[in-house]
Amino acid sequence: MSAAGIGSRREVERWIREGRLHINGAVPALGAKLGERDRITLDGRPVRLHADDAKESRVLLFHRSPGENLDIKAATARAAELLKAPRSSGRWLAIQPMPPVDGGLEILTDDGSWANRVSRGVHALTIDYVLRMRGALNEPLIEEFRNATDCEGEAMSILNAEPQFGAGANHWLNVTVRATRSALVRHWWAARGIIVSRLMRVRFGPVHLSRELPRGHSRAMLPSERNALVNEIDAAVAAAATATAGHREPADRLLA
Repeated sequence: MSAAGIGSRREVERWIREGRLHINGAVPALGAKLGERDRITLDGRPVRLHADDAKESRVLLFHRSPGENLDIKAATARAAELLKAPRSSGRWLAIQPMPPVDGGLEILTDDGSWANRVSRGVHALTIDYVLRMRGALNEPLIEEFRNATDCEGEAMSILNAEPQFGAGANHWLNVTVRATRSALVRHWWAARGIIVSRLMRVRFGPVHLSRELPRGHSRAMLPSERNALVNEIDAAVAAAATATAGHREPADRLLA
């Protein structure tokens, strides 16, 4: 069911534990497989699950304007019209959506399993933001930002920050982070008197927001892009696990 976008894996598992989900009149075991003729009900209401829904999952790249709410229904409906594709009967999900005040690259999918897999490893990806800023931006402040490790008690990981100083009040900063929310970036600069008037996500791991994708428009994510994203997540998670294991104290030292 999660693969067809009916709900996330956690939601489906919770429905099963709560006894709300039934297959052929009985509460299924976790991980139970569905057949084409199985009858599914949620809270007593029939749930239609077509075989094609799970096979033809969709992933979209959406360019959202800063300050606009992420209207998933409108974005996916418009994409279906532009791509001349049938609308999905499943539920669309956003992968690590940006806050309403920010914008840029959003990834939408009706494949709950794929969304769950990517969301679990998104902390290991590197993300690029572009910031438009107002205030007395200077190199010492930028260097301090590069070395920042926390903001308001929450960890930050700033991998790079390259400025583009403007002639007027506005300046631009290209930032690469890992496991760092855009809100933290805003708050860090605000605490130093610099206002971030615009923040855009322009890269999500190996996936870039290109100039060919106008604001308010979507395009289908290519299979090669989907594979690259999952592969980078798997590699980054594995590398992080190896690094963590390497920093553990040997057992004989811990017991000494």
